[in-house]
Amino acid sequence: MKNRFYFSTAAFPNMITMLNLIAGFFSILLATSGKYEFAVWLIFLALILDSLDGHVARIFGNATDFGRELDSLADLVSFVVAPCFLAATVFSPVMSVWMLLVIVCFLSAGAFRLARYNINPTRGGYFEGLPTPAAAMTVSMTILAFHKNAWQSDPSFVISAVFLMTAISFLMVSEIPYPKVSAVKFKVWCPLFFLQLFLAIFFFFFFNAETAISVVFLAFLAIAPFYCTARNGACADVSEAGQDGDLPCS
Repeated sequence: MKNRFYFSTAAFPNMITMLNLIAGFFSILLATSGKYEFAVWLIFLALILDSLDGHVARIFGNATDFGRELDSLADLVSFVVAPCFLAATVFSPVMSVWMLLVIVCFLSAGAFRLARYNINPTRGGYFEGLPTPAAAMTVSMTILAFHKNAWQSDPSFVISAVFLMTAISFLMVSEIPYPKVSAVKFKVWCPLFFLQLFLAIFFFFFFNAETAISVVFLAFLAIAPFYCTARNGACADVSEAGQDGDLPCS
């Protein structure tokens, strides 16, 4: 091979991507062992690593097609398969055909989202559809909150989980705009930021950190598309060089 990029500086972002993949793998192992809290925080670690690899590649000026494909494969494990394993294990005592169908829908939607992004990256300053990292963290943290509050066996909360995963599956394959956190100016998004801060403090005080974080993500999912549209291109400064792993602003 003439271009041995794996012996060049291109290896640095690829190594970070591999760590993302490894974090997702260990999240699956911990979820199947019943260590749900560690499994969710490993998905969060994978999210951080996934945000770093694109930045490192741009710093060294060596973003490659290989790196983008590798990033997509790592994202599939960390942000699609791992949350599905978490959902299946947490809800296994009350697992039904409907719950299993919803988990499969999330799995399929996540794979579709990543494949679509590979051929149709960020354009016009926003992502088309909800990026997989935000989808994974919303589902995982909400499921963890259910577990921490002992809600996972309550029929009403099981129905809520089914609805949530169905809605997020739709958002991933939709063309609803979601902004990219690293490019959004704070003065544009400060009202949403302060709303999320208020929700986080309120739910942390009355429940726990997991519930507070899940509510923050849920608020973002519900409000951000309308806010982005109302602000008439608040995400217009987003570069097309971003990767699907970049977390939307919160």
